[in-house]
Amino acid sequence: MAWFIYRRPGGRIALGLQYGHVASSMAESYGGRTKTDMLDILEFEKTLALADALAEASDRIAAGEKISGPAADRYRAAAEEFKTQYRGGFATKGQMKSLRQNPHLQIFEDPEALLTCNLDPYKALCDIELAASGKPSLRTPNWNRCNRACANISRTDTHIARARDQIAEIDADREDPLVPYPLRRRLELCRTSKEEIIHEHEAAPGPSATDRDIA
Repeated sequence: MAWFIYRRPGGRIALGLQYGHVASSMAESYGGRTKTDMLDILEFEKTLALADALAEASDRIAAGEKISGPAADRYRAAAEEFKTQYRGGFATKGQMKSLRQNPHLQIFEDPEALLTCNLDPYKALCDIELAASGKPSLRTPNWNRCNRACANISRTDTHIARARDQIAEIDADREDPLVPYPLRRRLELCRTSKEEIIHEHEAAPGPSATDRDIA
């Protein structure tokens, strides 16, 4: 169950609530709930989720997917470092800790988002504390406040394929004559936003999936 919880947006908090605590409150001690095995569940799931995202990034690059966005170079570098140093399993807790704490490997995937967050806390526009005080507070992205102007964003052909699928779903909804105008207008704005994402990706340098198919 923890495996599925952690891999959803906001999963770290949800998993903490499921087991009666959150990682930031561990030092306060909640009796038996702060035993090492419970702490290990949180850290183990975080490591697995991170490793999954990095492995997927490596697979996308190996497949020749185009990478765009301000964090495209960091995305490539993270995938390469993971493949070189970490891929193939983690034999010790020390290796797992090293992966979790490596600042160059903090990439996060949201299945519903059309991007990968290559989290640099000092560049995160989703961090309210950073905007207010200049001091970062995030260890994971705040997906609810994701900003398209953020320097932590990268996109791949996989994200663009999802965007096209979402546009098709929007078009199907817009064809319904019973859809009220406010909702129809919201769908139109959403469609425009996704079209802009696709255009920005296609305009970026590098081969796209369409180019490879033609070749």
